[in-house]
Amino acid sequence: MDWIIFGLVVAWLGIVSWFDIRRNEIPHSAWVVIPLIGAAVYRILQGDWILVLLAGVVAAVSERNRISQAFGWEELNRIITWLPLLFLGVFLSIQSSPLSALAIIGFWVAWELKWWGGADAVSAITVCLIWPGMFFIISFLAIHIIVVIASGLVSMVREQKIKLHRLPGLPILLASVLLLKVGIIFLS
Repeated sequence: MDWIIFGLVVAWLGIVSWFDIRRNEIPHSAWVVIPLIGAAVYRILQGDWILVLLAGVVAAVSERNRISQAFGWEELNRIITWLPLLFLGVFLSIQSSPLSALAIIGFWVAWELKWWGGADAVSAITVCLIWPGMFFIISFLAIHIIVVIASGLVSMVREQKIKLHRLPGLPILLASVLLLKVGIIFLS
């Protein structure tokens, strides 16, 4: 079953990565929302509904503008209104899966601060729901360190100075998943 899930995730991330590289966006939010729902169902079936609760709260806070408009209540558009629910989700999930809970919050904060695109954040949360724990976080950080060093070296060679690059996040996430699987194979 693990190989089937891995294959589905790699195929999905491969497709959205292609869009991210070519157009710097995905064609529709369903490309990330449907896998998020699938990952949530999978995580619930694995018995870890608390992490799904946190992901759901983060998704609701991200969509606070639409929720506010739908209910006609302007107060729902403020992030401070959602903080008690967000803290509750973090408090509950950090007890069962601390690294994954912090990662989900980190991915959401990166999107809120406009460091990441929405598809990048939702995709990272999706992968975090599928493979919660230290292995995904380590592979995610390792790939990002490799990308930062490589892009820094490229700019140093080409432009004789180090500068920050804006790179598509989904291919980097795909590389993280591939490294995750390689790491799991070698550690087993």
